[in-house]
Amino acid sequence: MMREVYRRYFAARPDLFGVLLPDLLPHEVCGAAPPGRVKVLFLAESPPWVAGRHEVAVAADCRRPDYPYFWNDRYEAGALRGPLAGGLAENLFYLLGLDGESRRENLALFIEDGFFLVDTVKCIFRKNRKGVIPVDLVRLSAREILEAEIAALAPEYVVALGGTALSGLRMIEPYATALAGAGTIIEVSREGLLEKPRLLCLPYPGWRNRQHQDLIESGFSTLRDLVA
Repeated sequence: MMREVYRRYFAARPDLFGVLLPDLLPHEVCGAAPPGRVKVLFLAESPPWVAGRHEVAVAADCRRPDYPYFWNDRYEAGALRGPLAGGLAENLFYLLGLDGESRRENLALFIEDGFFLVDTVKCIFRKNRKGVIPVDLVRLSAREILEAEIAALAPEYVVALGGTALSGLRMIEPYATALAGAGTIIEVSREGLLEKPRLLCLPYPGWRNRQHQDLIESGFSTLRDLVA
């Protein structure tokens, strides 16, 4: 079903030839499986489009040791050089206080603690060729895939990581109502946890947002207290 959603969209968007790969779904290749009870669901943007210096193109690329996708347990980034200085997975593990000795161990701890992560757009979108994911693709993903996915996972809390995740949630209920009139991801982040629904919005935890490190760390501190 998921592939069919993206295939239909792709068929109507010839301008995205070579940019959007509707059949390449890294979460399926890497076997991402949620815990029985999802305490916190993190919502990111989309899977990485590059492994090392090469664009990912086929399923086997998603299991390469140089492909930094969150659920690729073969990827090892090495020691984190500082807060927000790694990739998404390394930064999340640091902010959550997970201290496994490998990506595989930290993913196991992540699941064990009731955490799970999904992308707003599930297939590969090569942002090196087109820098911004189209709004209609975010809308399609949110309404035809993400809404049902969140309902099935039934998380106790949802954490939007970045502007694309926030945009996706604005397009589905109950988040659209809660976010009506809300501003940018930074502005929403400063409001803290929304109680109904249980939603926390934070800047993407990466180096480009290091100027918002205090805001990000404060949000994760709140999150750790909630699930302790």
